[in-house]
Amino acid sequence: MVGTTAYIAFGLMIAAGLILPTVLCIWWLKTRHEKFTSVLTGAMTFLIFALVLESIVHSIVFMVFPGIKDNVVAYMLYGALMAGIFEETGRFLAYKLVLKKRTNRETAISYGIGHGGFEAVYILAATGINNFVYAGIINAGQFPALLDQLKAAGQETSPIESLPEQLAAFGIADIGLPILERVFAVMFHIALSILVFYAVKNGKIWMYFLAVILHALLDAPAALYQQGVIGIAATEVCLALFSIVTFVIIYVFLYKRDKEVGEGVQVHNG
Repeated sequence: MVGTTAYIAFGLMIAAGLILPTVLCIWWLKTRHEKFTSVLTGAMTFLIFALVLESIVHSIVFMVFPGIKDNVVAYMLYGALMAGIFEETGRFLAYKLVLKKRTNRETAISYGIGHGGFEAVYILAATGINNFVYAGIINAGQFPALLDQLKAAGQETSPIESLPEQLAAFGIADIGLPILERVFAVMFHIALSILVFYAVKNGKIWMYFLAVILHALLDAPAALYQQGVIGIAATEVCLALFSIVTFVIIYVFLYKRDKEVGEGVQVHNG
């Protein structure tokens, strides 16, 4: 049985997934007088390119080449590169087509908040809701019947067979790591949004390709974790360190320097 504590934890996960991105968005828009449509563009781009288009391609590839999932190296390279290609291409096209008239540097962070914030909502809130649904099925004694239905339909059930034990053991302390992970992920998305923004603004296509590579490098440990090669602790440490280093470097050498250059140019009327 899934107890009350677990249900509270699921609720807190949903709340964090909704509140944290919303507070960040409101604070940024109010303090920088930015337009909400820039944030919305980031969110919609993630939805279209990461959740829809990338998922369609995954379905086709795994159907045609099912052996990829059984090869650790192939799965890591494929998964990491696909995430980088789809999301960074989405960013590039959003700046090039939708936000082409917005050349102020704040647009890059606005877009990044939308992109990373929507992913946080999707992962934290959607996971919390999903847990609620499964917990209800488990407590109603209908989980074995659900497994039988999925097996009869030819679907793989091994990923969810241990859910009753996992959800029953889920507590308040278990939501800290997912929330912290999303904080670092949003930071990383803002960094790459800045990088691709300047790729378009300055006409430097190599920055776009660099963003694809950086994104792939970030997702590589997650792919290895899914294959059981490394543990969750190593995965999260890699995510945190890589996100922080990437953000600091890109912020200092692109975003901050752009402001300093702008302030250094003064027009004197004679």
